[in-house]
Amino acid sequence: MKIVREGYDLHILICTNEKEGGRSSCGPKGGQAIVDHLKAWVKEQKFPGRIRVNRSGCLGKCESGIAGVAYPRGEWVLEASPADLPKIEEWIRKQF
Repeated sequence: MKIVREGYDLHILICTNEKEGGRSSCGPKGGQAIVDHLKAWVKEQKFPGRIRVNRSGCLGKCESGIAGVAYPRGEWVLEASPADLPKIEEWIRKQF
């Protein structure tokens, strides 16, 4: 096993989980659409730091909208929707 301190300057995880039984979850609200858009957008921007966008399972905060978290900062994006993409992009720009 090897433990290293390599990685990304910003690693964004967006919930795309779909819960059974109609329970509130991020997938049906557009989580994957946010992931797909951000991956393409980050690639176009050519940021000076290394950024990674991934989909994730349930982050436990999807009651009101799509949830996401960014590491190593530990900052959360909550109650999001695809309509919030410009705000999310601006937040990412401010990191660099």
